[in-house]
Amino acid sequence: MLASTRVAPQGDQNARRVRIAQALGLNSAQLVCGFGFNRAIESYQTAIHFLGFSSFDALASERNYMLVHDRYSNLSVNDILEIYRVLGGEIEQHALWSDLVSSRLITIESQLEETINPILIGGYKLEIRGVYEYHLASPAFVELRLNRNYAVLRDIANECVNMLSSGSISPDAFVRSHGLTTREKCRMVSEGLLDPITVERYLADATDESEKAGLRAALDEVG
Repeated sequence: MLASTRVAPQGDQNARRVRIAQALGLNSAQLVCGFGFNRAIESYQTAIHFLGFSSFDALASERNYMLVHDRYSNLSVNDILEIYRVLGGEIEQHALWSDLVSSRLITIESQLEETINPILIGGYKLEIRGVYEYHLASPAFVELRLNRNYAVLRDIANECVNMLSSGSISPDAFVRSHGLTTREKCRMVSEGLLDPITVERYLADATDESEKAGLRAALDEVG
């Protein structure tokens, strides 16, 4: 595939990658991430050198940088989701990929806090769903996302639904989380993602009267 581009292996490597990408109908970020996240590339030194990298580590570093810092300018949300689908299949490296995804989300979320951008918000919501759908949410990732400081972002991305429906957290651990608001827990009761038995078991131990009242009202509503 790379040989078919007929780009000579000389000159500025960044400019070469742009020409290689154009020959394949891609941009440079799509090229680097497309090859860089392909598991076969690590043992294919010829391809790595053709792309202008001295080693797989150099390619991986550039690949990771592009993924973390792109805000849907060179990598579309569909590109990101395809990367997540591939990474989700590499079970033994889920913790590593989860850390990389977390770094990327910090970049996206910093811009969400600066401006209301419908395209950015739409991509972010799809991306959060993809993280859980492709099982890239490690226990450490989920614990971080349960922090009370993430309440607004969880709401934007419908993240509680994604957490529970993907099995990334058990209903019991979810309802007992101190970082979640009563509103979030009640909504999951209404959505049918927190079963009455689990909630009743929690209520037997809970001490926050306001939360207990809210959850009991939510249980009454679902019958």
